[in-house]
Amino acid sequence: MSLAVSLIAPSSYTAPEAVTAGIRGLESLGVEVRVEEPLQAPERYLAASRERRLAQLHAAYADPDTRAVWAVRGGYGAAQLVAGIDWDHLARHPKPLIGYSDVTVLLDQCHRHGLPAIHGPVAKAAGDLFGADEAAREVVRLQFEETLALVRSPTALDYPLTAHRPAPPALQGPVVGGNLATLASLVGTPAAFQAPPGALVILEDVGEPYYRLERTLWQLVHAGALNEAAAVCLGTFEGCTPYGETTLEAIFARTLAPLALPLFSGLPIGHGLRNRPWRYGAGGRIENGCLTIVA
Repeated sequence: MSLAVSLIAPSSYTAPEAVTAGIRGLESLGVEVRVEEPLQAPERYLAASRERRLAQLHAAYADPDTRAVWAVRGGYGAAQLVAGIDWDHLARHPKPLIGYSDVTVLLDQCHRHGLPAIHGPVAKAAGDLFGADEAAREVVRLQFEETLALVRSPTALDYPLTAHRPAPPALQGPVVGGNLATLASLVGTPAAFQAPPGALVILEDVGEPYYRLERTLWQLVHAGALNEAAAVCLGTFEGCTPYGETTLEAIFARTLAPLALPLFSGLPIGHGLRNRPWRYGAGGRIENGCLTIVA
């Protein structure tokens, strides 16, 4: 029996051909894709007006046959929705929201309201299942199959890590985080990110020069967003511009030094080809160079 998901466009506009390719990719994995037509009604660089995107989100949750709500892409715009979401409505129809990047804000808010969420590839990325590179297709296929497995049941997944600061032999806590620029943009708002006690915070980003990554991390640190965290784990930072011979890990280690947080890197999570999924807020354990995430 196929698994039904509803596509939503909560952020930026997506080229129709990319949406079509993504739907075709999901269908090739046995997914029944449900789309409210038209999926988009472009307004500037956004997929639609704030009101239309909110209505689409609420309708996707209300669909009784939908097992998950899947964002077609990130970009910008998800934070505009937070204040207008009817959380009681979503709670009456609980199902995981899937996405990453700009959708980070919605994942975090879902978790805060007791709803499931999966940090994973956006729906349009399923179009890469038809790329020319067979090895790349297999990587994408695995990530989508892992995502679908998380929708069906709380599956445990392992992710490799490299330590960059002293750390206890084992760390355990809820796994949260996501896109660094998105999280920093929420500082000072009602939706501001706050790592729960003992949290293992995953951070990733794309296309940012190192000085901007340092600035956004500094903003989170000095806003107190990481005060209760137990560790920071770095995913990929695709297309981020280096400065001289300074490594990204050195910048993060120095900025996090006042908190004495252990720092890890190497997670196959982010805007690169490898973007493995994880349940937002699920229990995680770091031990022997590996992060294990379970529900």
